[in-house]
Amino acid sequence: MSLTPPHPQPMRGPPPVMLSLDLGSSGMKGLAFDTLGRPLAGLEAHSSVELRYGPDGAAEVDLPALVQATEDVLDRLHQRLGQRPVLGVALTSFVSSLVALDHAGQPTGPALSYADTRAAGEVEAVAHLVDPDQVGCPAFSAYWPAQIRWWRAAHPHLRAARYCSVPDYLTLRWTGAWLTSYSLASWTGMLDRASLTWNAGALAAAGVGADQLPELADHDAARTLRPAFQARWPKLAGAPFYVGVSDGATATVGSGAAGEGRVALTVGSTSAVRLAVTGPPPAVPPGLWSYRIDRQTHLLGGALTEGGNLHEWLTSTLHLGPPNLDGELLTMAPDSHGLTFLPSLGGTRSPDYDPHARGTVHGLGYATTPAQIVRAAMEGVACRLADLAWRLPLPHDAVFIASGRALLASRPWQQMLADALGRPLLLGDRPDGATARGAAMLALSAQGYPLPSGPGICRRVEPVAAHHERYQAATRRMHALEAALRGLREPDRSGQPVLT
Repeated sequence: MSLTPPHPQPMRGPPPVMLSLDLGSSGMKGLAFDTLGRPLAGLEAHSSVELRYGPDGAAEVDLPALVQATEDVLDRLHQRLGQRPVLGVALTSFVSSLVALDHAGQPTGPALSYADTRAAGEVEAVAHLVDPDQVGCPAFSAYWPAQIRWWRAAHPHLRAARYCSVPDYLTLRWTGAWLTSYSLASWTGMLDRASLTWNAGALAAAGVGADQLPELADHDAARTLRPAFQARWPKLAGAPFYVGVSDGATATVGSGAAGEGRVALTVGSTSAVRLAVTGPPPAVPPGLWSYRIDRQTHLLGGALTEGGNLHEWLTSTLHLGPPNLDGELLTMAPDSHGLTFLPSLGGTRSPDYDPHARGTVHGLGYATTPAQIVRAAMEGVACRLADLAWRLPLPHDAVFIASGRALLASRPWQQMLADALGRPLLLGDRPDGATARGAAMLALSAQGYPLPSGPGICRRVEPVAAHHERYQAATRRMHALEAALRGLREPDRSGQPVLT
């Protein structure tokens, strides 16, 4: 049952707020928004939690650290609320993730993230059992059918009774509810697009029953806190805690890109391009996926494992950074460095879905500079995003709306992306809160508050026609290099790539 409290009556005192928790792959934050979706200064908290990477393809969620960080953020928000009434608590998260629970409902074994490629050896078997048209995405190591199969085979000594995502586990821990949203479920590769139930083929491929996965609900489903957490956060004791929603869905809503003809481009830690579509399940273009914002709204698009994480890795590894890097990047002509950079450090997602792929830079010479390598990598991400965008069924007057901290903090990257698209890029005015804002807006809409209709735009980046042509040539060069490298590799039985 959804909790949809009535609109608050006029009262003296501070206006009500909606809290929003945003779980990212590099940390989490909590913010407060008014009923118009505007963030409130001073009511925010942040905490860093990193994925744990391993040479075998591991990319695990440090679940105890993430839970502690999230609850510490809620502690700080609770302390800073003062007398403000709380309408509810919204939750959004990176996707997908996999948490195994024992018979007591406690996490057991490693929690996997979307970037974990150890399930690559299970993909072929899954592909024979799951119809991608039914679930909206191909068999891949980031989705639950392959990950659950790998998890069970790798941990035969552990007894997993149920499986869920990280935000589902938080909902269970705080409220006792065994729930997930259509949005989160659509990112698992197991939600049936037509029936909005767990897909029979995907269940068979994973070797689990529907009763081992959370109950499905829309984004407006909510519960109240268990007594122990009511005691910890008494100001939230009666507030509805909404089921988690994917960060791709909330970034689209929060940036104002959920309207017709608007394309959401996000470069945060990772990157993606998305188009909201209403009506029956749409056809999925080759190399892309179809997920959900809610029961009525689909998200067509594609995603890359790389984004701000690649930029951060390069600047750290090459010992570069502000204040001079952006200025040096802006002085370089597009694709003038003689390099071809394939940004596949964690395998590829859209459009190739190749967990064995790895990052490659071709064309290095003695005159190559660290800044040129960084620019080539950023151009590689921009070219790949543009390639994904033009696979979508876009109207001729499509509007491209950009969000994500990594992109909004980098003028060079903004220009690269506009040039790669060959279309103007509208930059949102929410460098730190589009995803959290989208979660708050969906929760507010569940209580009857209208969603703002348009994006908040602070700047328009115009493309340069000659630059667009150079990036089209660079994209063709990237495709050729990818094909050549793919021909050199052959996976061994462990799922790890080897050269032949």
